[in-house]
Amino acid sequence: MFWIREHISKMPSFNTFNTHADTIDNNVEMNPALCIETCKSLIEGICKTILTNKAYIYKDDIKFQELVRQTIEVLVINSYNHKEKLCELARRIASVAQVIAEIRNNSGFASHSQDIKNISVDSTMSLFIYKITDVIGGFILHYYMTHNNPKKDSRIHYEDCDQFNEYFDDANPLVIGFLTLSASEAMYQQDYEAYREEYLNYLETKVEK
Repeated sequence: MFWIREHISKMPSFNTFNTHADTIDNNVEMNPALCIETCKSLIEGICKTILTNKAYIYKDDIKFQELVRQTIEVLVINSYNHKEKLCELARRIASVAQVIAEIRNNSGFASHSQDIKNISVDSTMSLFIYKITDVIGGFILHYYMTHNNPKKDSRIHYEDCDQFNEYFDDANPLVIGFLTLSASEAMYQQDYEAYREEYLNYLETKVEK
C-alpha cells in the first residue's frame, strides 16, 4: 500500500484507512481472503469519503463498480487535459473493481460464508489484488489531493488545513489569561460554517496571487 499510504500521510483526515492498509499488508500470505475483502473495503471507504467531502450524493445500495466509476468521473469532471480518456479509464477501472468485488463475494473471509469444499483463494491472487488496489486507491487519492478545489458545500476537515490554520492563528491571536489558544480550532468547533467560509476565502486569495 505504498501509494495509498503516501497520500494518506498528507491528508490526516484519511488516517483511519491506515488500519485497512495494515490489515492488507499483514494478510497477503497469511489470510488471502481477508486481504482481498479488506482491499474492497478500503477502496469503497476512500470513494465514499471523497464523494461526501465533495458533496456528491450516492445511493446507499450503490454497486461497487458504479461507486468507483462515479468517484473517478467526479474527480476528472473539470479536467482540461484528456478528460474523455480519463473518463474511459474510469469505466475500465470500474470494471476491474467489479471483478475484485466478485472475487471477494466468492471467497470473503467474513461476509460470505462458503461451503467447506469451496476452493479458497491463494496468496498469488491476494498479491495481485493488493497491487491493483494500491494503484486504484492511489490514483484516486492522488487526483483528489492535487486537483481538489473545495466549494461552498464541500466538507472541510480541520486537520487537513494546516497552512490556513497557522495563517489564521497568526492573524488572530487568542489569549485567555496565560493561555494561548488556537483561534482556528475554536472557530471550527464553535462555528463550522464561518470556518469554512474563511478557509474558502483564503484559498481564493491564494489563487488570485
